[in-house]
Amino acid sequence: MDLNNKSSHMSEDYDLQIIDTIPYYESFHNETLNIIKVILERPNIWLDTGCGTGTLIQKAFEEFDITNFVLADPSEKMLNKARSKLSKHPQERLTFLEPTETGKISFKGDHRPDVITAIQAHITCQKKIDLKPLKFVMNS
Repeated sequence: MDLNNKSSHMSEDYDLQIIDTIPYYESFHNETLNIIKVILERPNIWLDTGCGTGTLIQKAFEEFDITNFVLADPSEKMLNKARSKLSKHPQERLTFLEPTETGKISFKGDHRPDVITAIQAHITCQKKIDLKPLKFVMNS
């Protein structure tokens, strides 16, 4: 099977299959949104690394009306699914990075994210990921 992302599901089938594969998968998203609302009521920039098909950010749009979202994933096909899913949302609040590994993401100046999420994003990685750039972002 020619996988087009790092999961065991093809990008075109991911949303349907992930719910069947991982019990309470939607709860991960809902609880993540609840935690963010408690910790940081109105984040300015939110990075979702390993964004997959964009489901978390689709839900976040309903809860965070001023937040700008940056979506990253190593798979072009997953990013394309996310672009399609989020196409009806205000595009000025969305930035899609080129396909990249999490450890290679960097931000400059005041454009650092207030929130960084990675739901189910890195459990299938077979090599060590350098998260130092993200630690720098979080500690700044």
